[in-house]
Amino acid sequence: MDNDIYHDQIIEWSKRKEHMGTLEKADCHATENNRLCGDRISVEVKLYRNWIEDIAFHVRGCILAKASAAHLAFLAIGLDIKMLGKLGQDFKKALKEKEPEFSFPESHDFFKPVRSRKSRHSCVLLPYDTVMLALCSMSGDQIHHGPTFSTGPIPSSSSFHDAHVNVLTLPDSSPGAMPSGPKQPS
Repeated sequence: MDNDIYHDQIIEWSKRKEHMGTLEKADCHATENNRLCGDRISVEVKLYRNWIEDIAFHVRGCILAKASAAHLAFLAIGLDIKMLGKLGQDFKKALKEKEPEFSFPESHDFFKPVRSRKSRHSCVLLPYDTVMLALCSMSGDQIHHGPTFSTGPIPSSSSFHDAHVNVLTLPDSSPGAMPSGPKQPS
């Protein structure tokens, strides 16, 4: 893979449609806009306790936003909310890191060329931002929210996890396993 941010793997992910559209009986939803480029992402999330049971995106945006949303949907099903927040936090940290040898989460390696294009970070982070906003809406927390990743951190916090959702304030659920057979992309 070279430094082309629109390489074959990004293009392939941007074409995936398994988790695009809407969900019946979603538990939460949110819509975010990227003021820098005009991308708009809506997400609906269905939960089983604290686990992502299903997720659907509607993306009006660039190839990077589409690829990131499809990739996040693929990874999210079966994760608990804390793991999803950590995944987003690790991805953001990898993008912002200036040291080239700093590693990306293994599942996100193909986004490495985006690191050198700071103006494109907001495109690949927008799906994470939108999902966390949707999950935060379930807790009843009211937060001042804007396109955090495109314009910088929320003034009170620079951390993805702290700025978007404190998983301890989400609705309480007993620890338990995800129901057998969550929907997985084919």
